[in-house]
Amino acid sequence: HNVEYGFGAHEHATTGIFEVEPKRCPGFTFRKSILIGKTDLGPKEVRSFMEKLAEAYSGNTYHLITKNCNHFCNDVCNRLTGKPIPRWVNRLARL
Repeated sequence: HNVEYGFGAHEHATTGIFEVEPKRCPGFTFRKSILIGKTDLGPKEVRSFMEKLAEAYSGNTYHLITKNCNHFCNDVCNRLTGKPIPRWVNRLARL
């Protein structure tokens, strides 16, 4: 759908979910794409899904170990495709 979603920290009780151009998230260097699966949702449905998910991912709930961007990606992948992200992606949070 030509949109990439992420989750980041800030000190407000508003969503920490944001949209960026794929592979161009400011402050990060793109490494690789990993195909998890596909969704039957169209672009408008995915955006609506993200808007509903926004309440669960406010910026002031971000935590490097227990609720980070990889936890967000895993949640989204599970809900949209029924499949999790690879375990190695979030391994530092489990150390």
